[in-house]
Amino acid sequence: MKIRLLPLVLIIVLITSADLQAQSTGSDTTQNQPAKGQQTYHSISRSSEDSSRSIFNFKAAPIYVRTTPFSIYTGAGSPKDRIAQSIELGKSFNVIDLGIAFGRNSLRPDTSLFLEGRVTMDVANYGIFANEMTIGAGRVFDKQGSLMLELTYSIMAQIAPRVGIGLTTGYYDFSSETTDSSKTFYGIYLRFGLLRTDSGGLLGGSSRGRGRPVRVGRPHRHGR
Repeated sequence: MKIRLLPLVLIIVLITSADLQAQSTGSDTTQNQPAKGQQTYHSISRSSEDSSRSIFNFKAAPIYVRTTPFSIYTGAGSPKDRIAQSIELGKSFNVIDLGIAFGRNSLRPDTSLFLEGRVTMDVANYGIFANEMTIGAGRVFDKQGSLMLELTYSIMAQIAPRVGIGLTTGYYDFSSETTDSSKTFYGIYLRFGLLRTDSGGLLGGSSRGRGRPVRVGRPHRHGR
């Protein structure tokens, strides 16, 4: 009798274990979801959702550096009086760069240094190229303590995964209690930071080739 019951018991055990395994698999809804508190700006920026809906997190936002080794003002004057340089450090929030720039307005030893806050927006992208617009405000450390306002447009090419080079043109307005002036400049700059997709969202991690990743939903071309 025991010998006849043994196969029946084995069949019941197998059916029960298979049913429990199916229930546990169906009820596990966290297998493909990231753990709470482990979502970083990197994972958010790589998601396929609209980049404009990404979380504004200053602490987790990646750092970028933008430097302008050469820019020249238009108009008459010695080149030493018309060449300006600056370096900017800040954080990127998808299409927006928020940074602080420090520079000088000429190459002479008694040059006027300046400190400026800048907001740069990635306006449009096409392949490896991007169009940016910058609005800035700061102070020139001269005798008058002049107010400095900036409006700049630039075209940048992403030549490496974290390096871009661009041409820039714009306007500086200087004003104090007794003086005011406006200067137009042209220059070249470098940007060190994460890539942006065609829709402007940041893309973390490594990417193949030098091309800017295409927007989600567009056909992907190999080798770009």
